[in-house]
Parts: sequence; structure tokens; C-alpha cells
Amino acid sequence: MKRQKTSTRFRIYKAARKCLASAYPAAFPPRGRRPPLKCGILRDIVERGAGGLSATHVRIFLQVWTSSTAYLSSVSRGGGRIGLDGTCDGFVEESHAGEAAAMVAERRERIRSKRLTDSRAACSDVVNK
Repeated sequence: MKRQKTSTRFRIYKAARKCLASAYPAAFPPRGRRPPLKCGILRDIVERGAGGLSATHVRIFLQVWTSSTAYLSSVSRGGGRIGLDGTCDGFVEESHAGEAAAMVAERRERIRSKRLTDSRAACSDVVNK
């Protein structure tokens, strides 16, 4: 199984992130919270020019960016959606916030149960020795 950080998809993401973060720092901050992006931001990026990136590479970047737990947490909090220039361009709908909150909760539960399983396995290894 290929690790995400060494995959071609992740290399494309990293290159696109560097390019887009320098061109649009308000929408794609290098650190900190990831603000909810306006709907149709892919079209805006392609229309304004993506710094030599193809639409496919921008699409891959946005798929990884918007499926991150940090981004989903921001969407679940609601509030304004950010355009490329950093201005508010619409608001997060309740249905989107609810879906994002459910995905974050599911991920946290999955991590919690894996940690619990791993700790139980480690305890049984110690007892069995």
C-alpha cells in the first residue's frame, strides 16, 4: 500500500499548495485555520490563472485541501466562505456544516477506537510475556 506522503497525488498537492498559497494567501494560508472556501473556487482559480498549474492539478489540490480534518472543522463551525482575495463570498449552509461535523466526529471516533485497540493489544503483549 502506498503511503499518502510519497504518492504522486500528494506531490502534486504540495507543489500546488506552494503556488496557490503564494498567489492567494488569504484563501490558502500556509499555517493555522483553513477557512471555508466559496463554492466554485476551482473556476475562479482557473480563470485568474493558477500560476502554471493545470486544472487537473488544481482539482487534486482542492480535493486534498477540502477533505482535511482542519478544513472540515472550519466548515462545521459555519460562518463566511472566503473568495480568492479574502473577502466573504457567501456563507456555509447548515447542511454543509452538519455533514462536515459528522465527518469530523467519525474521524475522531475512528482514531479513538484505534488507539483503544492498540493500547489493549500492547497490554495483552505485556501480560502474555
